[in-house]
Amino acid sequence: MNTLHSIKTLAAAAAVSLALAACGGGGGGGSSGGGTGTDTGTTTSSTNGAALLAAYNPPADIAADVVTNYTGPAYNVGNSGIASNCSNPAVTSTTVVTTTNLAVFSANGASLKAQELAADLAEQAIVSVRTYFNQPASPVGFDGTSKIQLCVDTAMGAPQANGTAITGQTALNVSQVMSADSPNFDQRFAGATSYAPYLGLFRHEMSHAYNYAAVEPFGNGLEIFYLEGTAQNVAQEPLPDKATLLGYVNSMDLLSLTNNDSNLTVLPAYEAIMNYLVRSTAGALNNGQASLQTLLATFKAKALATCAQPIPVGLIPTAGQTAGMPAGDYNLCFSQPGTVDTREQAAFDAAFNSTFKDSNGAPLLLHTADDPSGNSLEQTLYQRLNGFLQ
Repeated sequence: MNTLHSIKTLAAAAAVSLALAACGGGGGGGSSGGGTGTDTGTTTSSTNGAALLAAYNPPADIAADVVTNYTGPAYNVGNSGIASNCSNPAVTSTTVVTTTNLAVFSANGASLKAQELAADLAEQAIVSVRTYFNQPASPVGFDGTSKIQLCVDTAMGAPQANGTAITGQTALNVSQVMSADSPNFDQRFAGATSYAPYLGLFRHEMSHAYNYAAVEPFGNGLEIFYLEGTAQNVAQEPLPDKATLLGYVNSMDLLSLTNNDSNLTVLPAYEAIMNYLVRSTAGALNNGQASLQTLLATFKAKALATCAQPIPVGLIPTAGQTAGMPAGDYNLCFSQPGTVDTREQAAFDAAFNSTFKDSNGAPLLLHTADDPSGNSLEQTLYQRLNGFLQ
């Protein structure tokens, strides 16, 4: 999915679907998780970026994590569909910052200080993600074993023809963001007097990393509204006024399975949807933060039940088909970046319907096809948010 920051806004996220959660990218790449990207809206330029970086002093623990002449695992986008300059040794520094949870690479001349800043902010973001999802500290990354590979690149954040710019993308255990010394930083974060807005970008991307790790290898099946709504919440993005949000709801079917996350302006609406489902404020459904874990666990279990198949004699599955699967099984639902198997979609739909409750305690059904009576979330989203939003 991609992330549209428009400020920022870090309205954060357009998707590369499947293995590329974008805030820029998409979902969980068949079997390896998805990718999201962050797209920042156009803004006027300023010169605060250089001053902010000059004033930044890396914490001692981050400075101690700098490894020159790095010989560890190379930056690897896996099955994600992310195209990263850190995959090209010719433009990638041999100095890497290796923290508890991260291996931070740099491309196209991003400075060591920009690398250290990214490591610092990403580690802070990981704490925020774990807090939001009520997760304990993990030994490494979000799956307990794999460090998240993060690329900081001066080339990211360049204006695109549609007036936005990709500032971040994330897939399973791999991410890339615009570096703090990018020539595009001042346009993307115009007038910034601190790194608070930039921290929001890392929170957004690391939330995608968490979601993909939680359901590996079925990240492709996570729907856009959930991926972007949770990421917007973790990033602590402020919501626009009620009229604007309802305008987004009217502009398109936000819950449609054909939504490819290309409309970055509507990201705040996904945040509002998740607030409506989870919070206990007036008009919300009060399903609680724990419902997010239930949703993820139920979805993965249902996807495994449908998609995990014993490897038949004579079949040599691809690495993507066996990634994240139990030993001896392959993923029958594996799909390439940018696509999603309908069986994964059905598993997420069923998991949602069994997890979330409506105001009367009955199951809240997600899609129009789920509820002939016309009361599904998709069919009634405008009325529900109209009653919830202040």
